[in-house]
Amino acid sequence: MPLVRSKIYGSNRYRLQAGLLFLFLSGLAGPGWAKVGKPAWSGNIGLGASSSTGTSQSLSANTQDALHWHGGQWEDSAHLDYNYAQSQGIVDADRLVLQNQARYLFTPAEYAFGNLRYDRNHFDGYYYRMDETLGYGRRWHPHRDMRLDLEAGAGAREAHRIGSRSHLRPILRLHGRYQWNLDRHAAFSQSVDAILASNGANTYESVTALRSQVYGPLAMKLSYTATYNTQVPISYQKLNTLAAVNLVYNF
Repeated sequence: MPLVRSKIYGSNRYRLQAGLLFLFLSGLAGPGWAKVGKPAWSGNIGLGASSSTGTSQSLSANTQDALHWHGGQWEDSAHLDYNYAQSQGIVDADRLVLQNQARYLFTPAEYAFGNLRYDRNHFDGYYYRMDETLGYGRRWHPHRDMRLDLEAGAGAREAHRIGSRSHLRPILRLHGRYQWNLDRHAAFSQSVDAILASNGANTYESVTALRSQVYGPLAMKLSYTATYNTQVPISYQKLNTLAAVNLVYNF
């Protein structure tokens, strides 16, 4: 029976990956692409680092980068987050997050999406986690300076918990993101993710950020990330938090 279940999960995984690939490639060749001469690109690169020597020796570095593409009825957003810290020669943080989402806009307010996310963070009790989901999203503008995105989807998670083997299981993904442009030079954002796995190994993540323009395309970004895993190996904490300060270049 375990072999049969493994084959079923493997089959579903390849189908999901094929669907996500089709979604992305269709964006390049679909009718939305033909409506514009050239796609619109934008993004940002963020970098923060600190170092101290003497009695207290420490080093920390983090980056938060994003690349956005829009062409007709299609959008694509890619994100990279990396955080590293060590103190007295001992590594305290080593976290990598890669994420890409392709969206097809039915209307300016409604869209279908394919989302891929890869997490590598040994300090939360996992060698890695990879989530692949397809779903539906909707946007609201409660005020001209505010935007709210809500998404719901289903897919699969491949997770390798420290001390056990990797597993592939069905998941549900719920996501919400709120942004408030305080003025022309500052913005507040709050995003919440919930990954509900069939075996109860759920993940909840909250990211709070405040961005303020420094000069021209340069901005300062403060962020606070809290991640809660319902199932972790013994001696690992279920709740992990991370605060970061980055100088961001927007283009």
